[in-house]
Amino acid sequence: MLDLVIKNAQIIDGTGSEPTHGAIGIEGGRIRALGRVDDRARTVIDANGRVVSPGFVDVHTHYDAQVFWDPKVSP
Repeated sequence: MLDLVIKNAQIIDGTGSEPTHGAIGIEGGRIRALGRVDDRARTVIDANGRVVSPGFVDVHTHYDAQVFWDPKVSP
């Protein structure tokens, strides 16, 4: 049994790949499943309409408002 499943998420993995839609299964603080997750979990979060980005994504810019009009937050 997983500790947490985040389902119905738009998943952005930080590699530059196109976003995917699916679930993330977490156990012991680590991602154990990605995409289709059928395992049961102690906690389930429905992320419908939200973006989930496992890991760290640095949206650093010297003009913070840029994140509102530039979806890639390009330098």
